[in-house]
Amino acid sequence: MPVCWSYGMGVESTAGIVLTLLEPRFRPPELRDDLSNLIVMVAQTGDEWTSTCDLVTTHILPLLRERAIRFVEVARAGPSAADGVVVLQDSRCPVRLHPDADEHGFYALSAEHRANGVLPTLGGRRTCSVKSKGMPLDGWRARYLAHEPYVHAIGFNAEESGRIGKDSSVTMGGQRRPIYPLHAAGWSRARCQGYLFGLFGVWWPKSCCRQCCFVSVPSWPEQLERFNMAPAEAFKHVIDEYVTVALNRNSGLFGPGKSLADRLRRDGAEHVLALAAAELERCGWAVYRVRRCYSRPATAWRSVETIYRGSRVAASQFLTRLGVHLDIAPHDDGQHTRIWLTEPSPTYPRLEEFFVAAPDSVLPKQRSGFETRWHGHADTRLTALELAAQALYSVRDAA
Repeated sequence: MPVCWSYGMGVESTAGIVLTLLEPRFRPPELRDDLSNLIVMVAQTGDEWTSTCDLVTTHILPLLRERAIRFVEVARAGPSAADGVVVLQDSRCPVRLHPDADEHGFYALSAEHRANGVLPTLGGRRTCSVKSKGMPLDGWRARYLAHEPYVHAIGFNAEESGRIGKDSSVTMGGQRRPIYPLHAAGWSRARCQGYLFGLFGVWWPKSCCRQCCFVSVPSWPEQLERFNMAPAEAFKHVIDEYVTVALNRNSGLFGPGKSLADRLRRDGAEHVLALAAAELERCGWAVYRVRRCYSRPATAWRSVETIYRGSRVAASQFLTRLGVHLDIAPHDDGQHTRIWLTEPSPTYPRLEEFFVAAPDSVLPKQRSGFETRWHGHADTRLTALELAAQALYSVRDAA
């Protein structure tokens, strides 16, 4: 029976795979005498730190080559599961990783976020991980293992019983048999880190995307160091957050009012912020019309339209003209200026509509049926303002 180790490149999964390779007593029965049916699997998100991939290339891939372990590296081909999987390599002699989406032709998690004007969010399911890791790994196994049963090894540590409880219920119709070797052996995260340091002489970092929101306060210094060490990799996500907050003022990476930019500013990551500021001046800008129809708190249908494109200065000037045309004073929160057509309301359903300028990266998006829902609640005042605004940018389009 094949044994598929899901390799996230972080502390626990690295320790689990190394123990599997070097310690026969740690192996599951299916690998006790023979490693030929072991498959080590990595899913690239397109946003992993280069430094993490360098550690894997230096310390882990040689161990796999020496033992001719099958190594599979995959990624998403597009935003939907129907788009399929890009197989970056399937080899028993791996020499490098392929983390760059543009270079290797796969769909990065940040590309999806950028097009939608969103970032990963705290709370609930980690849908970013489900999409960019779980989906391509499951897709590869479904295709290449067909209906063959397999053992699925996951690197949950001794303190992660809750995560195991959720994962163990997923059996893929009986095809998947999950195991948790580190948990079974009683290995904590600290023990895994100590083990890897003893072998390789490096303090193995947490594996995470550059724009990860699941960075706890204790692990922030490690993430901050990576921002400072690789500002050219990191600054684009400061811009992503800028756009996301422009479209939703409550969407700071670490929760409402808790932005990545604020953390970097507080902790002196000036080089990263300077690169982001320079790119904000250089890139193309847009003015967006943003509408939300809330049925209850934090539950809304959203519509985003691009009504103007130009430089940063031109977009700002257009927004000012729009405010004058509508006789609405702009609302400035320090980072973003918005022209609000709606007023705050404590009741639901609640409508929210405004215009804002930000870098031109978000694609127009609206759910089917949005207009019917919207106009079912819009009052005559709001409808009149919308028509007046449309008259301004329709004249600009015609010109």
